[in-house]
Amino acid sequence: MHLLAALAEVQGPLATILKPARERWLYPRAEPPSNLGGGTGYLASQAVQAATRFATDRQEPFAAGHLAVAVIDQADTEVVKLLRDAHIGPARVRAVALETLRAPPGLIPLPLPPLCPAGTADRPALPVEDLDPPAWSVLSWRQEHLPLGRLKRQSDWYALSHLEHRAAWRIADRRHLDDDQRYSLLSQHRDRVEALAHDARPDLVETRRERMQRYAGSRPLVTVPMVVRKRRPTWRRVFPSLVVGWPSWFANRRTGLRDSYFRLVTAPAYRGQPAIRS
Repeated sequence: MHLLAALAEVQGPLATILKPARERWLYPRAEPPSNLGGGTGYLASQAVQAATRFATDRQEPFAAGHLAVAVIDQADTEVVKLLRDAHIGPARVRAVALETLRAPPGLIPLPLPPLCPAGTADRPALPVEDLDPPAWSVLSWRQEHLPLGRLKRQSDWYALSHLEHRAAWRIADRRHLDDDQRYSLLSQHRDRVEALAHDARPDLVETRRERMQRYAGSRPLVTVPMVVRKRRPTWRRVFPSLVVGWPSWFANRRTGLRDSYFRLVTAPAYRGQPAIRS
C-alpha cells in the first residue's frame, strides 16, 4: 500500500490513474510511529525484486511503471481491496503502467520471487494449528517441563533460550520440515517459552512487547556539535595481529561452557520427552 501511495506521488499518467474520485486519498494518511525504522516489509521486498528483474529483462532503467506492474501482479488481498474501495481498477492501472513502458498490453503476469520464510523478517509465523502436529506436540511437552526454577540470573535465561532454540531446530531437522514450518516452529516456541519464563521471573526475562515499549519510550538522541581539537602526536602501543579477536573467542567459549553446564544440570527436567518421528 505504501508503494502504491509512493507511485501516486510520481508525476505522470500513473499518478493520474491512482488518484481516487472525489479528491480522496488512496489510503488514510497517518504519520508512521517514531520507533519504526526505514526497512521495507516482506511484500514490498518481493514486489521490488520482481520489478527490478522486469526492468533488467527489458534492458531498461528502473522506472515507476515496472514497480506498478509488479504490485498489481502481486495481487495482495489488502491492495486489491484498497483499489476497489477507491473505485480504481487494477487492470486499468496495469494497462497505464505498460503503456508508459511501451510494453505489450497483453503481457503475461510477472513471475514473483519466493517470499521470505514465515516467521522471519516481518512476515507472520504460521498459526499453531497449521504447524506440524508431531513437532509441535514435542515442543508443547517441553514448554510444560521447562526448568524455570533454575533461573537465578539473566545468564540462566540466555542459556535456557539457547537450549530451547537448538531443540526446536533439531526437531525440525528430524521432521524434514520446509522453511515456513521450521521458522514458524522456532518463532512460536520462542514466544511461548519467553512468556512462561517472564511469568516465572519477570525481573530477569523481558518480553518482546516490553522491549518495543521501552524502545518507543526512549528519548531521541541529542546531536552535539563536534569540536575538532588539534592533538599533539603521541605514541600508541599496537598489539600484534596474533591477539586480535581473542576477547571475542574467550567470550564465545565462556558462553558455550555456560550453556553446556545449564543443559547438564537441567537434563532431569526433560526426562520422558516424547520421541520425535522422522
